[in-house]
This record gives sequence, C-alpha cells and structure tokens, in this order.
Amino acid sequence: MTSKKEEALRLAAAALDPEMLPRFERRAPRVAMNAVTDFTGELGKVEKDLADTQQKLALYEGSLPTRKLRPELVKPSRFANRTESSFAGASFEAFKQEIASAGVNVQPIKVRSLSDGTFEIVFGHRRHRACLDLGLEVLALIQEGMSDKALFEEMSRENEQRKDLSAYELALHYKRGIDLKLYKNWSEIAAVLGKTKGLVSRYSALAELPKAVVDAFGSPNDIQPKWAERLRKVIEADAGAVLQAASSVKGKGMSARSVFNALVNERADEFTRVNYSAGVWTESAQRVSIEIDKTLLPAEALEALRDFVSSLLKTSSPG
Repeated sequence: MTSKKEEALRLAAAALDPEMLPRFERRAPRVAMNAVTDFTGELGKVEKDLADTQQKLALYEGSLPTRKLRPELVKPSRFANRTESSFAGASFEAFKQEIASAGVNVQPIKVRSLSDGTFEIVFGHRRHRACLDLGLEVLALIQEGMSDKALFEEMSRENEQRKDLSAYELALHYKRGIDLKLYKNWSEIAAVLGKTKGLVSRYSALAELPKAVVDAFGSPNDIQPKWAERLRKVIEADAGAVLQAASSVKGKGMSARSVFNALVNERADEFTRVNYSAGVWTESAQRVSIEIDKTLLPAEALEALRDFVSSLLKTSSPG
C-alpha cells in the first residue's frame, strides 16, 4: 500500500511523462455459477433452433419469391410417393379445413416450371391437393431449370422432415428413383442419401411386396418397416400360400399386426393359419374355417372329409 505522499509524487511525474501513468487491469465481473449455467443452456437452445431454421431455409435457397398459381396448372411429380389414402380420411379433411380457414396454404409448396407452361411439384402434394379440392390458388415457390435428379433429392430431404409420411410411401419414392433410371440400384440410393444398408434393405423389401399382400392390410401405410424382411422371406419360400392367406384376410377389418401374423403363418391370439397342400385352415377365437381346393382332392376324399366332420359334430353335441 503506497502512502498519500508517494501517490502524489507518482501523479506529478505522470504529468511530465505519460508513460509513468499507473496501469489498471480490468477484472472480469463475478457471475454466479447458476447464472452461467442457465445462460449456456439457453445459448444451446438458440443454436439448435438456428440450425433447424437454416436447414429448412436451405430447401428454399435460390428459389424465386412465392407466387399464387392455379392448382390446375400444377401436376403431381412422377416421383410422387403419396398413396391415395393420404388424400382421404379425417386427418386430410382437418388439414383441408386449416387451409380453408386461412384462405391459402400458409406454407408454400415448391414446383419446377415445365416447357408447356405448367409446373411439376417438388414437394407439397397434400397442400396442392387440398387447394385443388377447395378451388383455391396454391402458394408456390418456382424453381427454374431443375433436373430430375435435383428434384428427386430435394423431395427426399423434405420428406425426411415430415412426420406424416409412412415408411411404405418413402419406399415407393426411392423405388421410383431406380425405376426411372436416376440411380442404378438401392446401394446407390443409400450412398447418395446417406442411408444405412440395413434401412435401405427394409425399404427395398417394402417397395417390392406383391400388390395382393399390400392390399391385405387396411392401408399400406400400416405396414411396419421391421416386417418387410420377414415378409420377403416367406414369399420367397411359399408365395402361393402367402397370396392365399392374403386373399383370406383381405377386407376383414383385422389389425395390421394380425394380418402380418396371418401372412407369415405366425400364431396370434386373434388369428392363426395352417397351410396344407390342398387348402388352408384359419382359426380365430370364435371360429374355425377350412378352405379346400376341390381340384386337388378326389370325390371320395371329399366325401370322407364330410363324413368325418359330421361325426365330430355328432360326438360333440350335448347329450
């Protein structure tokens, strides 16, 4: 600690030589640790929100300002992956009501311009269909000179952010990329879109399911990706039995899990199936039915079967 006299001498010397001015170091303010922690947490949230926003804005980068288009001039993409069930039902009607209340699709769709003056959807098929049904102009971002591959990959990126898109619809989307010669095979799809081989294998199995198997479910969107590989294996082992099972359960209002169990011949509480060379045994909690191909059994065998079933009913009837 300097005395007042020493301090006065120092200040007097400083008047003659500024270099002798005392130097002061700024101390960092003391902040409570909990305040620092709270600030760090809030900063992390802000950074995450900013990253999410930047990712979404990247979809619109380089696009022209939004315009309202007559929905009749806008065509679904040939890479479209929506099944017709996505444009029906209570959820779609509620979605249409939201757009009707606003008078426009608040979130614009994206399209590319075509040489004939029409437009092809890059993403936003449900929004477009809703506007078409309601007779409203559709708000759209218009991309000029967009290649098929660029359209496909941008549609894929946008699809991954949507929670209402089913695994089956994604599988059809990727398959169209191969069918239309944008990509050689599923491995190339995986490499370009950054998917694992296991996930792409499931999508491949889903997309290649026979129509009869898909139609056995109440909606194709009910088919779970984890079922795809098992379904593919049983179809390869005995396609005829699987198709026969699909026909027997179609339209019966069974749960998706019960349909799957029937197709793979897996016992379930609600339903089970046993395959025979001449027919199929189906069993639920209340009923048993046997479907037999008459062409595979001689007349005497059918007669013997009838007699056997009759004898069982007689012995089991109350005395």
